[in-house]
Amino acid sequence: MDTNSFTYQVLWQGVLDFSTSASSKTVLIPGFDPATCVFMIIPTRVQDVQSSEADGSGNQKSYPYVSTSVGQVVVTPYNPSSTTGTIPSRVIAKGYAVRFA
Repeated sequence: MDTNSFTYQVLWQGVLDFSTSASSKTVLIPGFDPATCVFMIIPTRVQDVQSSEADGSGNQKSYPYVSTSVGQVVVTPYNPSSTTGTIPSRVIAKGYAVRFA
């Protein structure tokens, strides 16, 4: 993909802060369609990047789980199919919804 063949539009951008709360966040994004859009999460703090696979706090530094549907994105600090004993993510990240054409 290159910028000569594709164009993109940022539909939404914002901070997703799970550092103090383990609750899910629903982001309503008019025009978002999983068929033509993507949602990205990029960590904003160096302490939220896992130093190695042996890092004991890896779950707290993992990217949140994202599920998409038309018009919204739900970001959860843990995989919804995991057990209740799973340690949730505690990252602060920048989120972007981008539409490609």
